[in-house]
Amino acid sequence: MAQSITLKANIRKAVGKSAVKKLRANGRIPAILYGKKSNLPLEIPATELRDLFHGKRVEKVLLNLEIIDTEEKKSTLAFLQEIQIHPITDKLIHLDLHELSSDEKLHAEIDLVFVGEPQALKSGTANLDISLRRLKISCFPKDLPNAIPVSIEQLKMGESLHVADIPLPPGVECLNPKNQVVLSLVATKGEEEIEAPAGEAAEPEVIKEKKPKAEESKGE
Repeated sequence: MAQSITLKANIRKAVGKSAVKKLRANGRIPAILYGKKSNLPLEIPATELRDLFHGKRVEKVLLNLEIIDTEEKKSTLAFLQEIQIHPITDKLIHLDLHELSSDEKLHAEIDLVFVGEPQALKSGTANLDISLRRLKISCFPKDLPNAIPVSIEQLKMGESLHVADIPLPPGVECLNPKNQVVLSLVATKGEEEIEAPAGEAAEPEVIKEKKPKAEESKGE
C-alpha cells in the first residue's frame, strides 16, 4: 500500500494570471482541490513541496491535506492527480488535487517493477522488448500500491507476458485489456535468421524499448 503524505496548504485568495505569477515569485505554488461539490483554490509553500518530494516529479500520491483558512484548519484525504512543470525552467508551477473519501475508488497508473532475469537474457541471446511500464488500476485509497512487482525470471525465448499474467495486490482491479502485451523475450540479432524475398537484402531487425507517451500538461 502507498503511504500517505501530510501536506499543508492555505486557501488561495489570488486568482488570475498576474496574481498567480506574483504568488510564484513569492515562493508559493498555486493548486486546485477538485471536490465533490465545489473546487477550492489553494496555495502551497514551494519549500514544503521540495522537502516532501526532494525535487522529484511525483504524481498519483495519497495526501493527508491540511487546509488552513485564517485561524480555521481542516483535514481531508486527497489524491495528487497531476503536477505541472514549466517546459523551460523545469520548475513546479501548479498542482491538481482530487478530494477523496475512504469509500471512494480512485483510478491511477502504477509502475510495473520487473523482477528477475531470464536465462536467455543472462546469456546475451535475447533482449526484452518492453511495451508497457505502467498499469491502469482502480482501488480504494487504502489499497493503492506503490508499485506492482512482475516476475520475469521464468520467461523463455519467444514468449510474451500479457496483462492477464500479472498477479495483482488484494483490492486492486486492472483497467488495461487482459490480452495487452507487457513485454516479450526476443532473439538478439544473429540468433534468428530472417529470410528475405528473392532479390532483396534482409533488413536488420531493430528492437527498441517502447516509451510511454508523455502526458499532456494541463493549464491552470
